[in-house]
Order: sequence, then C-alpha cells, then structure tokens
Amino acid sequence: MIDFLKEHQTLILVFLPIAVGFAGACLGAWLQARGGVAQAKAAEAAAKTAATATLQAVREQADHAATAAHAAALREQRISAATNVIRADRALGRVLHTMFREPDTDSTPAYDELLHAWGAVQLVAPTSLTTASTRVLNASQDVQRLARQRGEAYRLYRQLKGVRVWAPEYEDARRAVEALDAFRTAYAGEAANMMEVHDAASAALDRLPALNSEQASALLNDCLEPEIGPLLAQSGREHNEAMDAFVSCARAVLGIDD
Repeated sequence: MIDFLKEHQTLILVFLPIAVGFAGACLGAWLQARGGVAQAKAAEAAAKTAATATLQAVREQADHAATAAHAAALREQRISAATNVIRADRALGRVLHTMFREPDTDSTPAYDELLHAWGAVQLVAPTSLTTASTRVLNASQDVQRLARQRGEAYRLYRQLKGVRVWAPEYEDARRAVEALDAFRTAYAGEAANMMEVHDAASAALDRLPALNSEQASALLNDCLEPEIGPLLAQSGREHNEAMDAFVSCARAVLGIDD
C-alpha cells in the first residue's frame, strides 16, 4: 500500500484536491438540502399553525355572531310576547267593562286571546316574567268571574237606581232598590224575618213591567252575595298592581333602564 502511494504520489496529489473539493461540494449540497427541508418543514408547520388559528378565529366569530343573533331573536320574541299580554289584557278589560253595562256581552274571545298571549310568555320568557304574567292572568280571571256571575244583576240594579224622578216608573224603581238593599242586609245579618224581606223584594220587582222573571231572579240572587262595589274596587286594584309588576319585570328582563 505504501509502495503504491509512493509510486502514484504525483497522481494522488493532482486528484486529491479535486476529490476533496467534490466531497466538500457534495457535503455542502447535502447540508443545504437538509437546511432547505428543515426550512420547508418549519414553513409548513407555521402555515398549519396560522391556518388553524385563522380557522379557530373564524369559528369563534361565527359562534359569536350566532349567539348574538339568537339573543337578538329571543329578545324580539320576548318583546312581542310581553306586548301581546298587555294588548290582550286591555282588550279583555274593555269587554268586561261592557259586561257590567250592556246585556249579552261575551268575553270568551277576548279571554282566549289573553290566554294565548300568556302561553307565549311561558314559552320564551324567564321564570320571573312567566310568574308575573300568571299573576296578571289570575287577576283578569277574578274580574271576569265577577262580570259573568254578577254583571247582569249589577247592570239592572244601576238601571233601577238611575231612573229619573220625573219618570213614571220612578217610585216603583225606588221601592225596588230599597227592598233589594233590605234583603241583602237581612241575608248578610241572618235576620229572623229574612224570608219576609225576600218576599217583599220579590213583590217590588214584580211591579216593574220592564223586568222579566229571569232578571228579577238575578237581582234577588245577587243579594245573597256581598255588595259588589267594594269587590270590584279590590279586584281592580289587584289587577292594576299585577299589571304594573308585569311591566316592571318585562323592562328588567329586556334590560330597559330609565
């Protein structure tokens, strides 16, 4: 081996730098290639990270937009539901007011509208507002019950009291009112002569040709109940308080400040 190197020393010296240069070039190319691959992988990883972050941002933005849209839609539904309760309650109130003054007034359609509006609140509103709406419904039901059970008698009684002095039927109407008041007082006090007072009131009503037997019975049966005036006033106060509480609660739920 040594002899071979000595014999070819000159040739080796010529080609050795070339070989070393070639090897160095190859090594440099290999290292550069390795660096390029690493750089490419780093770029790819950065791109994936950026894409993931962008996708996450897009998803979060979409989720935020969806949440905001849902909140806005729910708010509009709650506004509509609360508004319909107020509207339907006022409409029923007008009908009930009429029932105490005009015959043959039906409150069923107006009550059904309020019931429908109340049901909508139960679906879209929080517990606080559903509770407040139920209080409004119950208060309206109390007034409706008075109107249905005693509205006719109240209307007839007011007509009797409203007869003018110059009217031919004034004296008979006045005596009928006095007899009805006496019967109500006797019944409330469980007087011993209650039936005599009843018969006197019935006879006084018979002297009014404008009244039929059903109307006379309605007036007499109403005397078995407490005077309606204070009951109406109490029911009205309770209804107004319930509606005020409902409106205040609705404003709080909707975030409406003065």
